[in-house]
Order: sequence, then C-alpha cells, then structure tokens
Amino acid sequence: MSFAKKIKAFEDQFNDEVKEIIVLTSESTGGAGQVCKGLWQPSAEFLAYVDVADGKLYEGKGRLKWLAEDKDSGKWIFNIESKKIYHIKCRVLKDNKIYKNNMKYLENTYMLVDIVERDVSNTALEKILEDYNKDVILEDNDCGMFILERQFNWFSGTVDWMGDECSVLLECDEEDGDTAIKALAEFKKIFTNIDKWDSKFRKFAAKNLTELANDWLEESDEDDEEPDEITEEEFADRISISELTIGSEGDYEAFYNDDDMFWGHIIIIDGNIDGEMESSYIAG
Repeated sequence: MSFAKKIKAFEDQFNDEVKEIIVLTSESTGGAGQVCKGLWQPSAEFLAYVDVADGKLYEGKGRLKWLAEDKDSGKWIFNIESKKIYHIKCRVLKDNKIYKNNMKYLENTYMLVDIVERDVSNTALEKILEDYNKDVILEDNDCGMFILERQFNWFSGTVDWMGDECSVLLECDEEDGDTAIKALAEFKKIFTNIDKWDSKFRKFAAKNLTELANDWLEESDEDDEEPDEITEEEFADRISISELTIGSEGDYEAFYNDDDMFWGHIIIIDGNIDGEMESSYIAG
C-alpha cells in the first residue's frame, strides 16, 4: 500500500470536523510505532483537556496520534513534550473505531492536526498537573512505603529480604484504584512468610537451571582441568534476590542475581501465589 493510501486509511478513522482543545500531556510522549517502511505513527498521552468552544473541562487520560516520515524522526514534527499544556487542532476518533477490548483511555483518541500555541496558561489544567505531580504513597506496617510511578503503572518500594535489598513493584491501574491495594495484600502473603518463599524460589530455580548452569560452566572454563560441577544445593545458595513484581491477582515475577553462573544474566521465576510456580529462566 502506498504512503497516500496508508495516510488516507489512518485519517479515515477520525471524524472530518476539526476541533480546538487545550490539552495537558502526561509523561508518555515522544514514542512512535512503524506503520510501514518510511512511515511512522507517533503518539502522546494526555491527562485532561479543555474544549475551546465551550470552555468545558474533560478530565481523564487520552491519546493524540498522527503520522510522520523517517525524515521527521526525533521530534516527530510536533515535538510534543511531557507535562506541558498545548492549544491544538485535532479530529475525534469515530465511534465505530472504538474496540471492545481496548483500554478505556484509548477510546479518548484524537488525530493531532496542528499546534496553535505552546506553553499555554490554563488554571484548571495547571491544578490537575499540580495534583498529578504530588507523591501518591501506599504504606503498610509490615512491608513499608511504596510510591506511585505513574508512567510505569506501578508502586515501587524497597524491602529487606533476609539481608538483601529487594525492589518491590506493585502493579496498579489508576482507573481501578483498588488494584495496588490488592497487589500489596498479595505481596504481604509472601513477605510475612519470607523464609518459606525464599527457599521455594531458590529450590525451584535450582531444580530447573542447575543443569544449564553446568553447561555454561563447561563453556566458560579455560583450564585443562574439568571444573567442579555445580550442585542444586550450591546453585540455590549462590543466587540472591534483586526485585519482585506482583499483581492484584497474585501473579508474580521474582528476579534473582546469578552470581555469574550465567555470566551476569538475571534469573526470573514466575507463578501465582495461590497456584504453582510456572517457570524459571534466564534473561538479559
């Protein structure tokens, strides 16, 4: 399909009417996905906007998108920056282009036509940005404090994991405020039985990866002497946790340092708290 046809197919997703809005962008700006060779679809998410026609404030996440060519890479024509207020011209996504399984904010999608003005002053949007920039904290007497990192959709914190510092990420969805609280409750099941869970993670990884570790050991040995084989007990003892992510339904990923058995790769163990450990593998 030619550039012209690709562009027409893209533009046909939106109503013909061009409207003007004052929009506040989020952190998620500057990315682009390839449509075809030489043609890209940049996008920028926003937190809220004001309709210029009636002055009405619309709160809630949405997305701006448009098309650009290879020569436009970098600033992608419009050079949209994060947490800025713009006066723009845009076209609204047609109702028949809203798909049932899309994330809610994707229904609020606009084709960016032009930027009328940058660094606009708007009291309502500035108040939203001020509130957005405030730390959102989740605290627990046992597990400590977790701070929301909105751009990644998680709360992050650090715990003492049997003498090792472990980063903990609680997955969240701001449109469903209970998800992080549920994720914290699931993590607490692990943290209050940390000895048991640490042993389970180590033994599971050792059972599945010790043979592979010995394969890597043979490949890395430069001496004529045969290297001592790594036992499952030794494998389990050598690894150390660095990070754990957990969701509201109890799905987790535990990340362990490999003590150079895999030349610095990370060991990942995943599963569900109420089920079985599903897999362990190396990555990175």
